[in-house]
Amino acid sequence: NKLLAQSPCLASLSMCSNDPNNLPEVNKVKGVAIAVLVFGVISCLGFLVPGQWWGGIGGVLAVIGASVLLCCSGSGASASAGSHIGAGVLIASAAIVHAVAVIVYILFWANVVNAVNDNCDDDVYSYNQDGVDCDDLASGVGAFIGVLIWPIIVIDIATFCVELICAIFSFQAARAVRAQALPITAGVPVAKPVVSRC
Repeated sequence: NKLLAQSPCLASLSMCSNDPNNLPEVNKVKGVAIAVLVFGVISCLGFLVPGQWWGGIGGVLAVIGASVLLCCSGSGASASAGSHIGAGVLIASAAIVHAVAVIVYILFWANVVNAVNDNCDDDVYSYNQDGVDCDDLASGVGAFIGVLIWPIIVIDIATFCVELICAIFSFQAARAVRAQALPITAGVPVAKPVVSRC
């Protein structure tokens, strides 16, 4: 525990989500943005799936959106509603891409396994001619592809959930920042008058 408490990296991350100068909604979204950043980096493993880069693209969008929340959305009185909205849009887009990625990866895995099984059924491979036992080949290919792709699918599902929560919190934070910037008259926010300095 002492080691964790003395770590400057962890201390700075903790400050991001516990800044007393920030609105509670801003602190909350920054806390979730840390998780989005971590999952976004990990989900970039999707670039390893040949020709199926959906997860990697979603990871890049998530990293950019989380970085905007953590580094460019301001704090205290300088908090920017626009930055929270922009980050929310990026992270919501990342969540949509990751949802698509999960479907695409499952279909990719199923198609590869079915293609091998179809070749077995069509006697493309025969043990006598090629020294290949088709059942062993089909199960081997399925297991190999499964070991590669299912961890990526699980990561993308977890990333999608975290991104969805973060996007919702981003829009809530933007609303709270805008409400704080407006004076309240009879319980209704009104725009501040513009004073000419000419």
